[in-house]
Amino acid sequence: MTIHQMTICGFAQMLRALKGQLDKADAHALAIGYDPRNLLSARLAPDMHPLSKQIQFACTQAREAGCRLSGEPLPLLHAPHDMDQARALIDQTLDHLAAVDAAVIDASASREVAIELADGLAFDMNGGEYAANWATPQFYFHLITAYSILRHNGVPLGKADYVPHMFAWMRQGG
Repeated sequence: MTIHQMTICGFAQMLRALKGQLDKADAHALAIGYDPRNLLSARLAPDMHPLSKQIQFACTQAREAGCRLSGEPLPLLHAPHDMDQARALIDQTLDHLAAVDAAVIDASASREVAIELADGLAFDMNGGEYAANWATPQFYFHLITAYSILRHNGVPLGKADYVPHMFAWMRQGG
């Protein structure tokens, strides 16, 4: 599996799944007379970020992977305030990922990548280490946290909503 397949392709299919989950969340909220915007402020624990930030962070991690691995400037994304903005942020991120040059990403295994966090922590690694040990786990952390917030708030989601792309390989029978 190439770095591009592991990051950019994987992130894109999972962001499409997240968009589908948000569609279900929107419909569920409206069906029970609940303002869908309230879901965006929901969180799993008091010290965790709300759904809006989890969506923002998943999109940020996906875009940053393409940028860091190709040497482009990092994006600055904002948390959505409603479901339409959330879906638009995902669509913009998908457009960005579609424009990434796969050959550049795959050639980035030895590129130096520095992660500098606001609290003064810094991590130095190469592109392969970054893709496997930072970008992928960070992306999936925020993705599954978003899914969990929706489930915790009664949105009827299941495994098929998390990995709908798997149905492309489904076989009937035993």
